[in-house]
Amino acid sequence: MTGRLRSKAQRRYKIGYISRCHPDRSTGMTRYYSQHPSLHLKGNWLREAGFSTGQAVKVSIEQGQLIIQLVEKD
Repeated sequence: MTGRLRSKAQRRYKIGYISRCHPDRSTGMTRYYSQHPSLHLKGNWLREAGFSTGQAVKVSIEQGQLIIQLVEKD
């Protein structure tokens, strides 16, 4: 690292993409692929922040930011 400490409350990721196959309905053969933005969050820091495997989350979308919250059990 370059001497700067990274806050445990912040993580840096890059937006990637996923490829989606679009088959021809009549032949079932692939007609084309399309690319869509994708973001994969992973790491023990999720558990440390209270997000466990299998829990439901709500993603609120605003321009330039995503807010991820646990869904409260009813």
